[in-house]
Amino acid sequence: MERQAVIGRVAAVGAVFLMSFGPSIVKLADVAEITFIFWRLLVAVVFYSLLLVVTGRRLLWEDLRRCIPGGVLFGVNLVFFILTMRRTSAANAVVIASLQPVVLIGIAGPLFGERPRPSIYLWSAMAMGGVVVAMTGADATGVATRTGDLLAVGTMLLFAAYYVVSKRSRVNLDSATYQVGLTVVATLTVLPFAPVMGQSLAPPPVDQWTWIALMAVIPGTGHLLTNYALGHVPIILMSLVGLLFTAVAPLYAWWLVGETIGGVQALGMALVIAALAVVVTRPVEKPPALTVG
Repeated sequence: MERQAVIGRVAAVGAVFLMSFGPSIVKLADVAEITFIFWRLLVAVVFYSLLLVVTGRRLLWEDLRRCIPGGVLFGVNLVFFILTMRRTSAANAVVIASLQPVVLIGIAGPLFGERPRPSIYLWSAMAMGGVVVAMTGADATGVATRTGDLLAVGTMLLFAAYYVVSKRSRVNLDSATYQVGLTVVATLTVLPFAPVMGQSLAPPPVDQWTWIALMAVIPGTGHLLTNYALGHVPIILMSLVGLLFTAVAPLYAWWLVGETIGGVQALGMALVIAALAVVVTRPVEKPPALTVG
């Protein structure tokens, strides 16, 4: 296996472990949704810009233009994500998000020429079965609503679209430049949501800045690793690696927020992990296109 492919896979797995902190951080923060998103993005812009400077790169206007589709999708996705996490359980949200491979497997061939081995479909079906089992066994009392679950479906579709445009953008942009550019665009994208939802963009209370900074740096680093991996890993494999969310995020929620994990849900999580372990060792036949760093 090529060195870049190995590093890409490690980055993809590491990204999931970092982004899985997101649902718990959102639930721990006590800030209006759009306020939280706006300031989380601004902190992330500073964080990513420092990385760009340290690596001796800069964001050009042409680069920023190429980041617009991904930035818009990412910004709207964040709005949906925060609204989802305030209206359903972390367990429900992440298992619905884990249905993303169903969407991407269907379009990866026409868009990117990826042809997974037939066994991928078998193990993917097993992983999807694990998602269904985990969803059935999740504790949805009190913290889950049908509206929240529908928002989770919208979030999943938006993130699938974000994966597609990001993989295309990575053909011309390195991961750090792309991450800075899309975050700038995403920050501008969420601005109109504030007056529509009647929320202020004033700085949040001092005691909430810890959660904002953690959200920008921990899941934010996960997003950076994701965009690096998209340049070196087939999009189908990327989406399947994302199934780790089903196991990791509920564990974080149990640890940090006190959400319970029932026996049936634990069984579903185990099925997902077992199937994913096989999937990761069986890459698609066609390697991803060459990209910038």
